[in-house]
Amino acid sequence: MPQWDHLRGLHYSTQFEKSALSLRRKIVALQPDHVVICGWYPRSHALLAVLLRLSGVRIGVRSDNTLVHTDLSGFKGWVKRWVMSGWLGVYHVWHPVGTLARAYVEALSLSRRPVFYFPYAVDVEWFAQRAAQHRGRYSELREKFGLAVDDYIVLGVMKWAEREDPLTLVDAVLKAAATIPNLKLLLVGDGPLKADVLARLAEAPERLVAPGYAKYSELPLYYAISDLFVHPAHSEPYGVSVQEAMACGLPVVVSDMVGAAADFLQPGINGDVFPLGDSDQLAKLLAAYAERRHDVSMGMAAMRKAGEWSYSRTIAEWRRCLDAYRDAR
Repeated sequence: MPQWDHLRGLHYSTQFEKSALSLRRKIVALQPDHVVICGWYPRSHALLAVLLRLSGVRIGVRSDNTLVHTDLSGFKGWVKRWVMSGWLGVYHVWHPVGTLARAYVEALSLSRRPVFYFPYAVDVEWFAQRAAQHRGRYSELREKFGLAVDDYIVLGVMKWAEREDPLTLVDAVLKAAATIPNLKLLLVGDGPLKADVLARLAEAPERLVAPGYAKYSELPLYYAISDLFVHPAHSEPYGVSVQEAMACGLPVVVSDMVGAAADFLQPGINGDVFPLGDSDQLAKLLAAYAERRHDVSMGMAAMRKAGEWSYSRTIAEWRRCLDAYRDAR
């Protein structure tokens, strides 16, 4: 059953197996055209891949690993490269979540396999529709959070932890506020760095609006009342929040360790990238995008790019995959 709160009432059939052996038997009995295995961890996934391959079942691997986010240095790195060079050949096809993930499998494998993208599940149309509905109550919703209509709202949706790096965003907002008097930070979430965030803002508490943890169904509201989305994460191979924000018509600024930038961001058109942890550069970008707040072309460009990786794209990739099998017979 789906667990996101906006999907309540929806159901689909599921089966759980305790071992790769029993799962292999059930899959073989179904005589599938293609089976996608999500990664090679835990070990049961790797074992299942081998068992299905030996049984003559066509298999693909879905992966979000990237070269940037993988440590391939030293002896351990050499071992990983050696193992992966052969292991990726076990699968008939590869299903990377994006272009960085594709570069990973192609760089490490000794062989080549057909590639059919399998991006993360972001319902682009649902986000766009919900955001549009909320914008119909723009003034009312801003007032609810103590925000003025003319405030420039920078949004962060994250766990307040080191990996997400909210402190760089806070520092950048404080620096940019010197030239943007109506700048406010809408920081959705909570976490172990809460005390640090509040301490940094102790002399300017009016800059922060912190509604706390938000349910998935509430996210379009925050995207809809904001002007710019920032994702400053330390290590993020993908970053679904980037696509969510763009689907809602927001330009996006991310650190150079957010993998989604490779497929979604067109610098100066729908967003930008800043060096990890560089609050000075981020502050400059906040100021630059504040000046372009009313440039609707950025939001339109963001929505178009988000739509390129929608459910329709996933369906089209699946059809290409199955058609390729039929043509090979």
